[in-house]
Parts: sequence; C-alpha cells; structure tokens
Amino acid sequence: MKIHLGSHKKKRLITEINMVPFIDVVLVLLIIFMILSPFIGQSQIPVNLPRAATSAAGDDDTPLRLKITRDGDYYVGDARVLRNDLENRLAAALAKSARRAVLIEADRDVGFKNVVLALDAAQKLKAAKVGVAVLPIEAAPAEGEAPR
Repeated sequence: MKIHLGSHKKKRLITEINMVPFIDVVLVLLIIFMILSPFIGQSQIPVNLPRAATSAAGDDDTPLRLKITRDGDYYVGDARVLRNDLENRLAAALAKSARRAVLIEADRDVGFKNVVLALDAAQKLKAAKVGVAVLPIEAAPAEGEAPR
C-alpha cells in the first residue's frame, strides 16, 4: 500500500519556443546591418563625373627627388646642383606645384650635415611634405653588393 503525502502532478514537456535567445540574435543582426548600411550604400551609387579642361588631379603628386651621393653631390631630379645653389634650384622645382613633397634620397655613407642642409632647405621653402627614403631591411643590399 502506497501513501501519497501531497498531490503529485505529472511533469509535462515544454513545447513552447523560448523567444529570448531568438530576440537577442535578431537585435544583434539589426545592429550589425545598421552599422554596415551606410558603407554598402555609398559604394554602390554610380556617379558619372563631368569632364573639365583643368583639374586638380593635374598637379604632379609624385615627390620631387633630391639625391645626395656619397661624395656629397646634390641632384634635384636628374640635374646636378651646387651646394650654394641648392635652395634656389629647389625653389624653382617646387614652384611648379604648391603641394609637392620632397623626398631626400641620401647615400647611407653621406655625412649628417649634408642631409640636414637638404632638410632645412626643403622646410624653408615650405614643401608640403619632406621625407627621407629608406629601403626595407629584407630589400637592402649586402655590404659589398651594388644597389638595385
């Protein structure tokens, strides 16, 4: 004989879908799409730009190369320049484009004072940017090897 001290109900299986995780996933996807939609919309808008006789892109954006050889010779572009005339020749080359940058390519054995003289001349002339060219370590030639 069995004695029951309380009412014992049968356990029923829950057959309903738990909506909380579903809502969390939907909200995360909504946020992702809201963030990405401006970027997607901008890249797919076709625009046919009109043509013009003059354009700002016509300015020479390539940097003006100022080379300093091992012997201390200066070259603006491919023309050899005397040290005393460096600032005048650099000014003439920079006058062609107001936003032109100067890239100094100095031999690694050049004295520091020669590079500083070139940097100083470029900064006096208010070049848009002044930089010093270097080679990455893996592309640098070995001690006795000629540069590429």
